[in-house]
Amino acid sequence: MGKQRLVLIGNGMAGVRTAEEILQHGGDRFEIVIIGSELHLSYNRILLSSVLQGETDWNDVMTKSRSWYEENGITLYIGETAVAIDTVKQTVSTDQNREIAYDKLIIATGSSPFILPVHGADKEGVYGFRTIDDCRAFIKASKRFEKAAVIGGGILGLEAARGLANLGMKVDVIHHSSWIMQNQLDPPASAMLQKELERQGIDFHLDKDTEAISGRSRAEGVRFKDGTKISADLIVMAAGVRPNIELAKASGIATNRAIIVSDYMETNVPNVYAVGECAEHNGTVYGLVKPLYEQGKVLAKHICGLECAGYQGSVQSAALKMSGIDVFSAGKITEDDSTTAIKLLDEAAGVYKKAVFQGDKMAGVILYGDTSGSQRLLESMIKQRDITVVKKELFQSEEDSSVASMALGETICQCNAVSKGVIMEAIQMHGLKTAEEVKHCTNASGSCGGCRPMVEELLRHTAEQVDHVSAAKQPMCACTSFTEDEVVNEIQIRNLSSVHDIISALGWKNNSGCQICVPAIHYYLKMIRPDITYEEHEEETDVIIPQMYGGRTNAKELKRIAGVIEKYQIQEVYMTHHQRLKLAGIKPDLIGRVKEELGMPYCPQQQRIAAIKTCPCGSPHIQSLAADLEKAAESLLIPAKVSIGVSGCLDDCVYASVHDIGLLKVNGGWEIYAGGQGGQHASPGELLSVADSAEEAGEFMKGLLQYYRETANYLEKVGHWIERAGIIHIREVLFDNGLRGQLIERLEKEKRLAQQETIKGLM
Repeated sequence: MGKQRLVLIGNGMAGVRTAEEILQHGGDRFEIVIIGSELHLSYNRILLSSVLQGETDWNDVMTKSRSWYEENGITLYIGETAVAIDTVKQTVSTDQNREIAYDKLIIATGSSPFILPVHGADKEGVYGFRTIDDCRAFIKASKRFEKAAVIGGGILGLEAARGLANLGMKVDVIHHSSWIMQNQLDPPASAMLQKELERQGIDFHLDKDTEAISGRSRAEGVRFKDGTKISADLIVMAAGVRPNIELAKASGIATNRAIIVSDYMETNVPNVYAVGECAEHNGTVYGLVKPLYEQGKVLAKHICGLECAGYQGSVQSAALKMSGIDVFSAGKITEDDSTTAIKLLDEAAGVYKKAVFQGDKMAGVILYGDTSGSQRLLESMIKQRDITVVKKELFQSEEDSSVASMALGETICQCNAVSKGVIMEAIQMHGLKTAEEVKHCTNASGSCGGCRPMVEELLRHTAEQVDHVSAAKQPMCACTSFTEDEVVNEIQIRNLSSVHDIISALGWKNNSGCQICVPAIHYYLKMIRPDITYEEHEEETDVIIPQMYGGRTNAKELKRIAGVIEKYQIQEVYMTHHQRLKLAGIKPDLIGRVKEELGMPYCPQQQRIAAIKTCPCGSPHIQSLAADLEKAAESLLIPAKVSIGVSGCLDDCVYASVHDIGLLKVNGGWEIYAGGQGGQHASPGELLSVADSAEEAGEFMKGLLQYYRETANYLEKVGHWIERAGIIHIREVLFDNGLRGQLIERLEKEKRLAQQETIKGLM
């Protein structure tokens, strides 16, 4: 079957992001054609105000090179405008007399600046603020003229005003409302922002309606309906945008304020879709980056035939991009009879915070002066976290809410959905040093740029962690100057596969190694290369402990064990503290026959999970959970032997909290402990988490076991590992559903490999 032709009208941010997603999910299925009316390749409109303000250069604005289109087999027509769609013949016609047939059509025509319908709006010197050409015209005008007027006190208007002021122009902002940014800020926050901008030399004319642009052929000023007027050589209209729907409407595609789409971005016409600022979903038209990207992701999966949840709308958020002025807003910002609000005003520090709640969930937030917690608050609003969590985040200071305390799964870049964990992994794996490198590697800060300060802070934090680890280096043993981590790294890089190879390649002082490094190297080799069969170094023993998963057995098993005891005259039989039968004193030449006749798995003597101790008064469900954990990791090597206790009663009769890992039933859920210690110096472990169900607790414990296996040193007990790695970091990893899922997948994969090796060894 040949490729389908996918035609995309629009070479802007929403359209190109959708094309990227399609290439990722099934690009080989489509021949992609993109039609763009501008003469430029794809660029980031959001950063134009940063260019105007002198904080970003033109190279940073461009998002795609000509080679990107060519490498992905995309046919690009730039400087060409689609003028007609024939939905019956399934063709698109352009102003260059080109007719392009399509199998699938995506309309991503975006929006255009709203030019006020007033006398003189067509004069020279009057611009919207939407394109690279507009931005270049402002820069050129600033070199010839002195006075500028910006009509519109929203985000775009204020950013344009600040940019023109930075270019040396005297700037007036005209706004029809009584306070600026009225869609994102309440009057107190707006007043603080206006005062700061006035201090920087920008004048404001509020509650003003423009009647006409004065001047002959070129604009010379603005006249208001109340009879007052101001002079201006450059006039920027930033009074909003209007979706570009004329093409769709003329083609019989259903429109309202924009093109009406379903949850999968489908229009009312088969094989025709719309995405971005020209699309209207459930009565809402979105103009921010994150919703546009979310729409593109859903559309790409749908058009590639992949199952996915439909688009369900987005929480609207906005940040003002001005150096030295921190403003953030999201969701519902006004109070009514159904809401309550929490407010914090510190006039001396220039800080204002407000959170609006419906019931016990946050519905909106305004931050002025300190926006360091904005991403956390936005995530709390999206995930509908409890009011107590939000209160803590709201009242955190800038120092308290640093990225160091964020969970790995928390989002840093909302536009591109990039988490802290993804950025840290990229920094560490690729040696990234600058925010620009992070942007190219992960897309974080690559859209609106609002998260760039957080990315820079995360770079510093990650570097500090590396420095801290480097300062604490200790060699593996006296045979070498390499640390254990460095030895593991060299094994992987050089693909070493034996103790002799490692000692030789790394220049060991003692050619035979020692009792410290040799067992450790054997352990790391088996962990790194489970596909290779190594000579077992488990000591010979006269002891067998038949495995009874979860401490459960039955009459058939007990009869078989009793028969073996009698037949081979095993004199020493004990009940272990882990609720298993220990058969000791077996003659060495009989060990193999005893194991064969028992026909049961047995608890290994080397460093693996010890038999799990369970609560005798617990339900069968408790034993089943313990059995599942034992089976999940019984054939896997562990850095050091791990004791696990599972207590299903409130008395905690197995002392779960003093085991290496413990699970304790409490009212309403399960508490998970780690790092406990028994014996003369018994001490409880750290409370890692609370789970709602035994199943959830089991998943958490499996993830914990695998992360311990992957990151602990040889013979490092769980408690020492937690102390070294940090309880906060371990929680961050395990609380992230995606990371925990990956750990469990690797645990199960390595278990299967170990079982296969065991079967090979028995054949």
